[in-house]
Amino acid sequence: MPQTRLNAFKSVVDSHFFALFEQDRVPSSQERNTIQALLADRTAHLAHLNSQVPKRRGKKLRRELRIELDNTRRSIKFHRALISPWRRLPVEILSEIFLFTLVPIESKGSLWNDDRDGTLLLCKICSTWRAIALRTPALWNVLSLQPKSLQHPLDWASNWLDRAQSFPVYLQTSWGVTAHPDVINAVISIFASHVHHTAALWIVGVGDSGQPSFPLPDPYDARLLSSLCVHLPPGSSWDWIHAACQTSSRLTNLAISRFSFDWFPASNLKQLTELELLAPMPMSTAFQLLENASSLEVFYIEIEGPGVARSSVLVMKSVLTMEIACSDGEHLGQFLKQLEFPCLTSMAFREVVSAWPERECHSFLSRSSCALKTLELINVRTPQDHIIACLQHKACATLEWLHTNMQPTDALLQHLTYRGHPFPNPKLRTIKLENIRAADGHLSALVESRLFLSTTVTGLPPGVPVPAWLQRVRFTFVEGLAESQYVTHKED
Repeated sequence: MPQTRLNAFKSVVDSHFFALFEQDRVPSSQERNTIQALLADRTAHLAHLNSQVPKRRGKKLRRELRIELDNTRRSIKFHRALISPWRRLPVEILSEIFLFTLVPIESKGSLWNDDRDGTLLLCKICSTWRAIALRTPALWNVLSLQPKSLQHPLDWASNWLDRAQSFPVYLQTSWGVTAHPDVINAVISIFASHVHHTAALWIVGVGDSGQPSFPLPDPYDARLLSSLCVHLPPGSSWDWIHAACQTSSRLTNLAISRFSFDWFPASNLKQLTELELLAPMPMSTAFQLLENASSLEVFYIEIEGPGVARSSVLVMKSVLTMEIACSDGEHLGQFLKQLEFPCLTSMAFREVVSAWPERECHSFLSRSSCALKTLELINVRTPQDHIIACLQHKACATLEWLHTNMQPTDALLQHLTYRGHPFPNPKLRTIKLENIRAADGHLSALVESRLFLSTTVTGLPPGVPVPAWLQRVRFTFVEGLAESQYVTHKED
């Protein structure tokens, strides 16, 4: 119990057991029996006092009675806390309970949330809990320094990570254009001093000035590093990251805005399961990377020319999720012609500003014989009938998630409406259509057709599956510029 609350109780509660709190001691069996007898007596006394409270409304409570009621309640609360079950729990059990208050850290996705407030709150409950929390390394192994954090002194950060001892730590920081270089360098220095037991390191910097300098510890050892995400401003030094990639033997998740084969021993590339490369990559380099990363399950890459002709198709049974950005549709087609991913379940294409390689995409899906669950077409310049043709491919019969922002028209919305032949994509549960250019009513008809339970669908031919229950719809409309094209979408 915090000292201020303990003093408040001392001022109103007459008890011989304050020493238990002051000495941070669990009551003995004899003391526990005495406290329980005292509680029984105080509880009976409280019942007697409550019987003296006026039953009639409007009649004032005597001041002496009100004070005695308050003091008796405080005494009961204080003595109950003395024999609370948590005071008998072993330290090891309390430590495990404390860990359940933390948000699990995942290596996938965006920057994780900082749950430092939860750890600090545990330290404020009482001196016992604070002592246990300080001796629990897993409570201190996550440190997230976001732009707001970088505006304040960071003297506490080193002490925070020191409490993690040798426990694997998860470190992340991000900064904007206004961040001061000295502050960034201070953060990086703290991270570098703990790189020997870092499991995940995420550094995201924005701006074109004030590039951080990265100290190189000697010897440099990042053997526990399994997740690395680094996006640095132009002109930044990459020596520190280069060394981390070289010495890490457990790296499985890599997201980076600069890549070089010189950074990775062959064994390190083979163990990668997730890869995100934001810098454009020549097609030849992309093929070389995929050949070496034989365990890859999820990847995002940006492809650029020149085109490359391989002697054989690259088959990768490990790939589950593929996301590709390529401004040139012809180069994208050349890339797809030489790939085969039999286990692919998620496919996304972005920023294809020239002609969409429809034939090569269909050939890739047929050759792979895959079953897609997710399809995403973002900023892909392709006619609506090409999208419809892709949705009609047998690989999309299992599709559960569809997202496109390429101005869906009447034709696409009518195709997705589940009311007539060919009854497309019966398993769709999430549909995201952005910048819709369609007549009013087509969207509402689409959604309505997929919101029936199996007991209410009528008129479906024999053998046609009932559509999955639509769980999520996201949409935006694009209004015509001319007055005659203006659509209010009241029905939708």
